[in-house]
Amino acid sequence: MLRIHFTGEDIRRIVVADRPDPLWDVLLSLHMLQDRAGTLAFGEWRRRTRAADAPSARLLADLARPWGYSPDFLTPGRGDADFDTQLDALLSTPRSRLQADMACLAAEAPLTRWAKALAAGNFGALKQLGEALTAYRRVALEPYQDLIHSQVMADRDRRARTLLSGGTDRLLADLHPSMVWRPPVLEIAVYADQDVHLEGRGLVLVPSFFLRIQPITLMDPSRPPVLVYPLPPRLGWLTPNSNRTAHAPRERVITLLGRTRAAVLEAAAGTGTTTQLAARAGVSLPVISRHTAVLREAGLLVTWREGGMVRHRVTGLGLAVLNGELPA
Repeated sequence: MLRIHFTGEDIRRIVVADRPDPLWDVLLSLHMLQDRAGTLAFGEWRRRTRAADAPSARLLADLARPWGYSPDFLTPGRGDADFDTQLDALLSTPRSRLQADMACLAAEAPLTRWAKALAAGNFGALKQLGEALTAYRRVALEPYQDLIHSQVMADRDRRARTLLSGGTDRLLADLHPSMVWRPPVLEIAVYADQDVHLEGRGLVLVPSFFLRIQPITLMDPSRPPVLVYPLPPRLGWLTPNSNRTAHAPRERVITLLGRTRAAVLEAAAGTGTTTQLAARAGVSLPVISRHTAVLREAGLLVTWREGGMVRHRVTGLGLAVLNGELPA
């Protein structure tokens, strides 16, 4: 579990970034690209990105493995600078920090020859890293910036309303279903056991369109504090038929299923427990259980047990329904 410890000064200095961070999105989209079991909402994006057959993605996969640690130096920003500025900061990482981060990566799996050269601060390896990041971003992210920006701004509006109606306590409590706010500690159920003491430095909350499961932070607690949180993907954000309007599919789904059941099905696009789906759809647990049963019977949802939890995910048929791929 990740535990972030706040002081009164830290609570006063919480900031929600007004845009995604370019290098965090590069890293997290690489994770999404490699995760074949990931949310179906990104199926078309994966298909297009893989079809580009960018050698840069294969090179960067040596650093951005789909699970486990990714070097902190790859994400120096907090949504506060453009790509070129952050890339300059990344390529200026001190050799001692490169070595320390790459040692953490090597502890999980052996490094490739190129990664070893990078860890040593080799100029050629750093130059190749910069070129790969630029080339990958051009293919995987740049074509979709307007779509991503619209989702980020909609989320930022929601956070502002939450802050105005419930203050900082509600902002932190409602940020993600995996988070529990027990003042003055924010607890997040993640794979690693980690404590971050802010000690008056504040915290920047950065939205990411490509983060898959739960909020994450840097492993090194001495670096500027940042918490990246996932935006739930809007189904139909990217479909093969690009001339559909953004709202027509959703209205047709609501007409077909009803507003609550459509919200439950959309909540299952990112996979989640019964409790998580209830939080995303804004309904009670008895209501969510009733609707998931109906959706499962219709073949729009699949449910399975994992440990002590019941998890749900939209099926291919369900995704087609949400994307507006319905008979006339």
